[in-house]
Amino acid sequence: MLESTRTELAECMTALQERLDSSCELEACRLRYRDLKLRYNEAVSEFQDRICTLEAQLAAASSFGVLVPPDTARRIADLKSQFARSQSDLQVARDRLSALASELRESATSHKAAQAGVARLEAAIKRKNCRLRTLNDNYERRLRVADTTIDTHTAELGRLQDRVSTLDRDLQQVSQRVRVAISQSDQARAERIANQDRASAARDTFARLEKWINQVEKSQKSRQDLELALATLQ
Repeated sequence: MLESTRTELAECMTALQERLDSSCELEACRLRYRDLKLRYNEAVSEFQDRICTLEAQLAAASSFGVLVPPDTARRIADLKSQFARSQSDLQVARDRLSALASELRESATSHKAAQAGVARLEAAIKRKNCRLRTLNDNYERRLRVADTTIDTHTAELGRLQDRVSTLDRDLQQVSQRVRVAISQSDQARAERIANQDRASAARDTFARLEKWINQVEKSQKSRQDLELALATLQ
């Protein structure tokens, strides 16, 4: 939203600059028109004064019966021809001045419209600036809240990391005790198996001894029976 507002503000500033450029161009046209009109009027006035002077001189010479030299007559004819062309040029210039005046009136109308557009653009820029300040204030406020939240979470993360470190140490200690207990259990199981093996061996030995004793007892009884039989025979 902030970036969109900045883009719209830049577009408004560009349009305002274009309108201001048009206003400066219109003012330059007005000054040029005023200067051209002044120079034109001066040239026409000077030329008409020269024609009038020559015509007066020609009329005075004719009234006294003075013959006009051919060069002078040609000069007067040339001046009259120039005057006729000047009259034609005057009409063309007047038409151009009229067209320029019409163009200036249209430019003035456009200038008024441009001024109204400039006023609207300035109002829009003012609103955009106000909106931009509001967005900037909101952004800074949210940024401060985010910074506070980040600081809080960072502190909490530090505490959690300390807790994790403590738990890791406790886990290592417990793991070590478990390994010791497993080792002791394995040792006890090995001893129990060894005892079971010894007990089994002892039972086997005891069984063999009993068997041997039984055999010995049987052998002794057989001997006693034999001795008794021999005694009887004797």
